Formats: sequence, C-alpha cells, structure tokens
Amino acid sequence: LINDLKLTYQLDSGALPFQLQKVNIVRYVKELVIDIVNDPAFRDRDIVFESKIQDLEISLDTDLFRRAMNNLIINALTHNPQETKVKISVDMNADKEACIYISDNGKGMSEEEQAELFNRYYRGTNTKEKPEGSGLGLAIAKQIIALHNGDIAVNSKLNEGTQFTIILPAEIE
Repeated sequence: LINDLKLTYQLDSGALPFQLQKVNIVRYVKELVIDIVNDPAFRDRDIVFESKIQDLEISLDTDLFRRAMNNLIINALTHNPQETKVKISVDMNADKEACIYISDNGKGMSEEEQAELFNRYYRGTNTKEKPEGSGLGLAIAKQIIALHNGDIAVNSKLNEGTQFTIILPAEIE
C-alpha cells in the first residue's frame, strides 16, 4: 500500500523519473507474458500470447509500463475462476498505433463496476471474496499509460468476460 501511494504521488506530481527507450512492443509484451506464465502462482493457468505483427517500435519507460501491464494481467488471473482463459495480444491499428488487448472469458463486470474501475481505492464488488489489493492498481496503470500518451478502455459483460484495450502512439516525443 505504501509503495502504491508513493507511486501515485510521484505520478501526480511529475516527480517520477521517466526514461523512455525504443522497444519492439511485440517482443516486450511477449516477454512479460512469459514471465507471468513462469511464475509458480500462475503456472497452471490458461494464458495465451498472440500477435498479428512481428515488429512495432515504440518508446516506453519499460519498468513503469511493466507495472501497468502486470496490474492488468494479474488482475485478470486473480479475479476470475481458475479455468478462465486470459489472452494478451498485440496489433497495430490504421493509425499505426500499438494496440494491446488483455481479454478473458471470466465472470465479467457490471456497467457500474466498469465506470468506477480506474478510480483510486475502488476495489470492485468482490472485496469480501478477494480482500487483497489497495484499490490503486488500475488507477496507477491508467496514469502510467497516460504518461506514455496512451489510452486505456475496458469492455466487459457479466458472465462473458472482460477486455482491456491499450492504445499507444508509435512514437512518443
């Protein structure tokens, strides 16, 4: 909680070192997924990576962006039943922007939950079942993505699943 609060403060105040480097976003995301698959806590889960493209260079602060991606992927695993399939994919849209999708076929969320999801301290409606978490993870993820001049959206239906979409510009000045 203290680390999350500190990071939130640093993001708000612009006091966080922000070091961009060019990366192949396809390879970067694939390596993040491999790290999660190799984590013993998630070894038996159905996690898939796919990409329709091979290369797309963008500028990222790799450590910060890892934090955002891990929040999203691990939330999909943690807040869904064991048999839920989580798919992470990378593509490019017509504007040559990077599109990252984190989707699952899990229990989904109501429209009310989706409206609150990126607000600080919002922990969803299942906090009695899953009491861990500060309610800051998705707010932090959104701040990190915005810092990269990107955007994030969620689309979910109860009992059908959830998809997060991250759009990042091909180049950040």
